[in-house]
Amino acid sequence: MEIKCLVYSAAEVSVMLNVSLPTAYRKIREINQKAISKGFKDCVTSGKVSKKLFHEVYPNCD
Repeated sequence: MEIKCLVYSAAEVSVMLNVSLPTAYRKIREINQKAISKGFKDCVTSGKVSKKLFHEVYPNCD
């Protein structure tokens, strides 16, 4: 059985969005702040972003 990671790291976000690493961290922070405001505080990890939440904000990024 294959286990897939459910989050993207800043390095992965940086490559997918074609931005610098500091910008990727900023984008992750913005997405995570939206998640916290929606009440998903438990699924937020610093420096990482949920794949589901990421693709809600950037639907055409793979």
